[in-house]
Amino acid sequence: MASVLLALAVAGCGGPGQTLTMAFDIDAVPAPAKVQQALRVTVVPFEDVRPDKTSIGRYRHYVETTVDTLVPAQGSAADQITRFVAAYLRRAGFQVSLVKAGETVPEGSADVVLTGQIESYWNEAVGRFFRTELTSQNRLVIKISNAADASTVRSTVAGSGSRTAVFFDLPDLERLNSEALGEALSRLLGEVAVVNRTLKPKQ
Repeated sequence: MASVLLALAVAGCGGPGQTLTMAFDIDAVPAPAKVQQALRVTVVPFEDVRPDKTSIGRYRHYVETTVDTLVPAQGSAADQITRFVAAYLRRAGFQVSLVKAGETVPEGSADVVLTGQIESYWNEAVGRFFRTELTSQNRLVIKISNAADASTVRSTVAGSGSRTAVFFDLPDLERLNSEALGEALSRLLGEVAVVNRTLKPKQ
């Protein structure tokens, strides 16, 4: 019986070297506390400074010669992180707008301009005997520029998570990745406070 189940598990892994597209699930993330003032925040595309920008993770099947590559469902890793940040800030009550790479932020259109760098962003599923180990981790450098007083706030935040599933299911990894990104941004919002239409470090 065990040999039959193992054969089914291996057979269900699909062909070798597939490319799997991975989205984020903002609904899987605990909603942040609402800010008291709905500042206008413009999110500028993040910069991906990882040595390898071609993927955001991998799925190593139980037969370890089979490794699938995980890539963003839309655009690049920088695009995905930028969209997630914007979605998370909207849930926190900010008035959020996005600008495209290379575009300037119109003067007077934002109280805060937020951008950053992606230092790490990786998701992995590893098939074991009758289980799959899932991990997600990220590290972001955030830059906040306040229009009212031309001040700048910088913060480095990170998030991570892990869990075990019986079989690999991509939505499980998408949720874990979203939770890890939400953890990083929750730490960011925990470090700053709204002060006179600016975001300042908490004292």
